[in-house]
Amino acid sequence: MKYSILLFTAVTALVHAQLLTGVVLEKTDDGLFHPIIGANVYWLNTVNGTVTDTSGVFRVPINNSAGRLVVSYIGYTSDTVMITDQSKVNIILKADANKVAEVEIVGERQSTFVNYLSPQKTLVMTEKELFKAACCNLSESFETNPSIDVSFTDAVTGTKQIEMLGLSGTYTQITLENLPAVRGLTSTVGLTYVPGTWIENIQVSKGVGSVANGYESITGQINVELRKPQNLEEKQFFFNFFGNQDQRIEANLNLRTPLTEELSSMTLLHASTQRQRIDGNDDKFLDMPLYNTINAIQRFHFTNHTGWEGQLGIQFVDDEKRGGTVRGYNLDKPTLALRPWEYAFTMDGNQLRLWGKTGYVFQQKQYQSIGIQWSFTRNRQSSFFTSHEYGAYEQSGYLNLIYQSIFDNTMHKFRTGLSFLFDRYDETFKHIRYERTERVPGAFFEYTYTPGDEFSMIAGVRADHHNLFGTFFTPRLHLRFTPQEDWVFRAVAGRGQRTSNIFAENMAYFASSRHVVVLPSNTQPLYGFDPEVATNLGFNVTHYFFWDYREATIAIDFYRTDFDRQVVVDLDANAQQVHFYNLNGRSFSNSVQIELNIQPIEQLDTRIAYRLYDVRQTINGTLRARPFVAQHRAFINFGYANVREDEEDANMLYDVTLQWFGTKRLPDTQMNPIGLQSRAYSPSFILANTQITRSFYAGFDLYLGIENLTNFRQSNPILDAANPNGNYFDSALIWGPIYGRTMYAGLRWRI
Repeated sequence: MKYSILLFTAVTALVHAQLLTGVVLEKTDDGLFHPIIGANVYWLNTVNGTVTDTSGVFRVPINNSAGRLVVSYIGYTSDTVMITDQSKVNIILKADANKVAEVEIVGERQSTFVNYLSPQKTLVMTEKELFKAACCNLSESFETNPSIDVSFTDAVTGTKQIEMLGLSGTYTQITLENLPAVRGLTSTVGLTYVPGTWIENIQVSKGVGSVANGYESITGQINVELRKPQNLEEKQFFFNFFGNQDQRIEANLNLRTPLTEELSSMTLLHASTQRQRIDGNDDKFLDMPLYNTINAIQRFHFTNHTGWEGQLGIQFVDDEKRGGTVRGYNLDKPTLALRPWEYAFTMDGNQLRLWGKTGYVFQQKQYQSIGIQWSFTRNRQSSFFTSHEYGAYEQSGYLNLIYQSIFDNTMHKFRTGLSFLFDRYDETFKHIRYERTERVPGAFFEYTYTPGDEFSMIAGVRADHHNLFGTFFTPRLHLRFTPQEDWVFRAVAGRGQRTSNIFAENMAYFASSRHVVVLPSNTQPLYGFDPEVATNLGFNVTHYFFWDYREATIAIDFYRTDFDRQVVVDLDANAQQVHFYNLNGRSFSNSVQIELNIQPIEQLDTRIAYRLYDVRQTINGTLRARPFVAQHRAFINFGYANVREDEEDANMLYDVTLQWFGTKRLPDTQMNPIGLQSRAYSPSFILANTQITRSFYAGFDLYLGIENLTNFRQSNPILDAANPNGNYFDSALIWGPIYGRTMYAGLRWRI
């Protein structure tokens, strides 16, 4: 084996020694260099040559007799380069406006797309996709995405959660422009802190992400790109207004202001409220809590022609919720004078978030750059349930230094850096105080290999030292192989680790009479719990084809997540308790999804998907299906655009989404008295949403939609709702929608 490796190395070195490798670039007006794809490269007076790949890279056998290399591309002045003993060259072509006449290319960007050349399968949801639904905030942005499930956590707080690969959204790393965002105390409520109209696009990746973004992603990464002040295509004024039949009202205002040629700013404002008391199922509980939210971002962007670029942002959120029983007490002071048949819920939270980025691109080496990212977050939260009380304070800091460059040429890229994560928590649950501080310095290295269009690879590793859990390593690998241009195979493998916040992540169970039982091992200082560690393996294949001259794709994904360590949330051991303890046994998730994107007729975008989950966990000594997870889900989305030839934009947009959910296992409540037991499995059900958008002219839209068109809802979502202070009250056994058909309307206006 040793001699085979030596022979292979020698042969490889010999082959590379006989090749001339180079990159062909163009220099744009802003002083940056970009690769030229498809440039012709050949030896003078010969027919021996090649073309550059997607990175501008070429490789040709060395021809010592020719001596001169010709490089040409339409619209650019050809160049002839003398080659003596070089093995690597960089060639810059100059644009020649006289070489080619003006050409207008008209095309349509898909509302959701995957970068064909990326080793990591990243689904990009554009503004066009987000506007297919109301999309009031990030938790509601995935209604047209078959890979992510959205559901309510309970029937009291109105909190929505997401799931990916059959596991809670806490195992998905959620970032804002690649900076930590929805985590810690805001791991559940933080999704509502990102209004939909602030979002430029959402990048969804299944499996582990890049080591440059940290070690916390296990099932995937969701990165949200906010609207940019430096984006000249962004309108300077954008106003959105939304309201539904239950008097939920939201308003958003985006203001982009160019201050100088180098400095620009963006102001993002949001206000929302729910003041109508709704009890659609007549169980005496509000279906949705009353709330008021104020949310604002001010951000700045700076750039100049010397290579420096930077940005600075600040966000402030103030959020208050009031819920519980409908009548019989003052919602403004719900903790006063509660009677036995009354129940109160309040939540007050505010967030202050600061972040910034500074980077420098080396002028003579455009492939080389260095940058620093940082953020600071302060969260305060106070929650009151009749049966539980929880308050918390969090300070979180993040610092990431990144340097990227190449080895020899752009086929071999790398980025490396140092990071530091700081978290301080001060929590009080039932008058017991829990404090902890986490400090995690780390270093990472990531190598990208792109020899051509057929194959690419990203391999990375990071090492971190946790002050509570010691040193650990996080390896990750992404591969892409394209044997033919209409087939793309990708694979991903890696590990992830995160710290569980058992109270903040499981507040849904506070809206019940369950007693919280913490059963630690005595090996770790964090409530006695180990960090959660898992390995994720994934494989997907995408086939591109044409249907009646229109592009279409079919994709199949398979992912498996295996936990080495995990914090188990046990609702089965005792119907009046929720147990937290370290995993003792197996825990895994298998996910298979097939998705077809096609236009069966012109302008009718159709997305059809089916997904199968097998998610199991050792609960109370038995390997069981995890509760509230639908094993089967089918999905279909139709989007039709009625385009008029005399209009720049679509005149009418029609969108319909149908989802079928299979049965879900529910926690065991057989210990309860007869009549106070939930079913063992939920029924299967169908949800339907639709929206119509009318564009009167470019920049002004009116939209009208209906959520839960069939008016299906979970019957009796609250167990023993008539006796909320008894031993069997439970509002967290939610498997379906808790309110019925809802109509909404809104407008979008841009100038």
